[in-house]
Amino acid sequence: MFKSTRPRSNQIAPAGKEKIVLAQLSLTVAFIMLAFSSCSTASSYRKLANSRITTVQMSNGDAILAEVKSGNYRTPETITEFTKKWYTLMLGWSGGETAVKVNGNTIPANSYAAAQMMDTRLQKAFLPEFSQLIPASVFTQDNQLKSSAKVRYVSDPMPMSEDTWAINVVADWILFDSATNTEAKTVTFNKSITIKAAAVPAKSVVEEANSLQQLIESIRAYGLEIINVEEFEA
Repeated sequence: MFKSTRPRSNQIAPAGKEKIVLAQLSLTVAFIMLAFSSCSTASSYRKLANSRITTVQMSNGDAILAEVKSGNYRTPETITEFTKKWYTLMLGWSGGETAVKVNGNTIPANSYAAAQMMDTRLQKAFLPEFSQLIPASVFTQDNQLKSSAKVRYVSDPMPMSEDTWAINVVADWILFDSATNTEAKTVTFNKSITIKAAAVPAKSVVEEANSLQQLIESIRAYGLEIINVEEFEA
């Protein structure tokens, strides 16, 4: 007679079941961590986009993060430097200066360059009065007068709008007589100045341009213009 044989059941030992459960748990944890990492990365990209940060590659190949600003943005340092430049040029000249006529007003070459920092409306209002303060002898070769600005205080630029700032300056306009080595005249020149962002023109000065043309070109590179000048009570 044949002995009957019963098929063996494929049962998993307890130790094997534990390994399978552990493996499943490991996979679950891995998927959770991957999902969390993806969400975190997406959130970081969203924050990066919202903060208007972009990557800029330098000429040496290095990549840096840079914040995107509007076309009218100017740093406080640039506005302050622009203001001091205006004072230095408007009030800084010496004997034998080249006389330049602007709207019928005769002013030194440096002052003419400073006038290019103002809009045309302000030039017409400001220069007639200013030109009356300039001694006629300044334009003679034997003149010994030297003019300079002594800036004693410059406020932080105060935003008036997205593209306009106000800045206050306390300064003296000093006329120095080289012949006697004395101050011939000191004029208080405290001003409250309103400055607006302006388009930076394309470079137009050729290499053969004279020093005055080159100076005006460098001034326009600031992308700023003065739209109002008033007396400031210090």
